Amino acid sequence: MDEVKVVVAHSERATLRVGEVFLKVDSDQARIDVEVKAMALAPVPTPKVLWRKPFVFATAKVPGTALGHLGEPSTAPPAAWAAAGAAVRRLHDAQPPPWLGLAGRSNDELAAALDRECEWLVTSGVLPADLVTRNRRGVVAGYGADVNLDVIRAWWSRRCLLGVRWLIEHGFDPFSTGCEVDVLKSQM
Repeated sequence: MDEVKVVVAHSERATLRVGEVFLKVDSDQARIDVEVKAMALAPVPTPKVLWRKPFVFATAKVPGTALGHLGEPSTAPPAAWAAAGAAVRRLHDAQPPPWLGLAGRSNDELAAALDRECEWLVTSGVLPADLVTRNRRGVVAGYGADVNLDVIRAWWSRRCLLGVRWLIEHGFDPFSTGCEVDVLKSQM
């Protein structure tokens, strides 16, 4: 075994990496059950669940090679990016699990939620307005027939803009290297 690496830890959950295994420890068994159920429903490959015990489950590392790393140019061939885009498209085209309450929500409703979050980020002084505005421009678009890296970047921006407040409120630092604010800055 190489080492135990803390991937994420806060008052509700900790995720540890031990070699090729990820251990997810959660104070709420229901969240574990929902995550395992969601992984089973996903129309794309997900990590194999190795075992489950009360308040913890273990998954294998997802097989494959990273297409790139934040802040570095990708050396992956176009075919690898096309395959990744097709997998993301399958996931986004799938019906959301009923417990998420997203089924039937229009793009207008999703955009309104993003607008509220972006307004909070700026008015609270968490992020500069120009950073939020630049990342907000590309959100809530479809994938079309070909993989469009601008659309994928827009979804990453959307994900990060929606996640910053939660991270702050749960004791995380979204300004840490490689975290949400780095992703937002890399999109500029």
